[in-house]
Amino acid sequence: PSSAPRACACSPSDAMAKLWGGAGLHPLVEAYTVGEDYRIDSEYMLPYDLKASEAHAHGLVKIGVLTAAEGQTLEKALREIGELWRAGKFKVEPSQEDGHTAIEQYITEKYGEVGKKIHTGRSRNDQSLTMIRLYALDRVREVRRLTTELAEVAAARAKALEDIPMPGYTHMQRAMPATVGRWLDAYVSGWKDVAPMLTAAEQVLNQNPLGSAAGFGINGLKLDRAATAEKMGFAKVQENPMYCGLSRGMFENVALQAMSFAMVLSSRFAVDMMMFTQQESAFLRLPDDFVTGSSIMPQKKNYDLFEIMRANGKVFGSLQVQIQETVVGLGSGYHRDLQCTKKAFVEACELCTSTLRLLKEAVPKLEAREANLRAAMTEDLFVTDELYKKVAAGKPFREAYAQAKAEFFERQAAKEKAAGEPPAKAAGRAERARATSSTRAGA
Repeated sequence: PSSAPRACACSPSDAMAKLWGGAGLHPLVEAYTVGEDYRIDSEYMLPYDLKASEAHAHGLVKIGVLTAAEGQTLEKALREIGELWRAGKFKVEPSQEDGHTAIEQYITEKYGEVGKKIHTGRSRNDQSLTMIRLYALDRVREVRRLTTELAEVAAARAKALEDIPMPGYTHMQRAMPATVGRWLDAYVSGWKDVAPMLTAAEQVLNQNPLGSAAGFGINGLKLDRAATAEKMGFAKVQENPMYCGLSRGMFENVALQAMSFAMVLSSRFAVDMMMFTQQESAFLRLPDDFVTGSSIMPQKKNYDLFEIMRANGKVFGSLQVQIQETVVGLGSGYHRDLQCTKKAFVEACELCTSTLRLLKEAVPKLEAREANLRAAMTEDLFVTDELYKKVAAGKPFREAYAQAKAEFFERQAAKEKAAGEPPAKAAGRAERARATSSTRAGA
């Protein structure tokens, strides 16, 4: 056969069209059961399937199932597929169901009998487990790197803005004085805390499931699982083959639980940004290449990225719950339900990484509108400071609290009266303040 790389063109009627040997499957059944699995494999999982297949081929050579020449042929074929995939010329077709089939068909069509040997000692179960595990480890490490880098650039921006005053808020109401730097540094602290959570998740995920086959291992075939673990870069072997199958979906959920801290935090940052960029406050802004406009209102500058980010925090959570709820109630052993966790997992990982990449670009460009911020530092923000001055002078806290509250509202009433408010309304406001001055207030 020709050695020039080409895409696999096996027809659905080929004897190898289904690894499980089926033929003539009803098209509605095929479409329903395959779903988008072939697309997810084609777009995201194929490099990891190739990596696992290369490690497995090395293992088969080591135990004598393949000759050294056959191992070299398989290695060459797998490299070809990787090159074709990177060039956009290797696609998994719906009739092939998944990347495992597409890879085996390509090798068998082009290189003959050796392609029929690569599945020795494997099931599609441990093939899927292994490629998803490798993908998950890459995404966990990527999120850890991105959050670390985001924390670094945000810390630098917080330092630059540390002396600019800013109202602090509770209950969405003005509360006490803060600074832009302190506000941003609160998120820096949170993004830094993501790393140890991801490291803990990595320790759980970093186990090699290859060789567990359908969840029971392979009797009579002494696969060197430690060698394949080392070849793929796993820290250790996931020893119990039944636990390998049991961990599918559950390990993906562990990864998303660790990532969720970054997504929830980023969603909350997005809400703050929407509040502080609206015209009513106009405390912060980003350059125009981060904002959109309106198709009907020419004056609009919309911070759509933060609206989408707020929503994506919820979407991420729903994808995590989707995986968890799919796994809940399943017994041990493989269940086809688990196929439905793959798409949700990939989508959640992509949401998390794209969110962090965007924030890493946006945060360093954050501008504080200092004049607006200083103008917003009004008397009400400092009432708690006045309270503690009285405490420092020896007054009991509760008395100081009541006095500071009454004095503040009396001043407010006097200002409103001077500004033209009817005297009766101003007097009533001051009286209500005195009447409630001894009540406890929330934060």
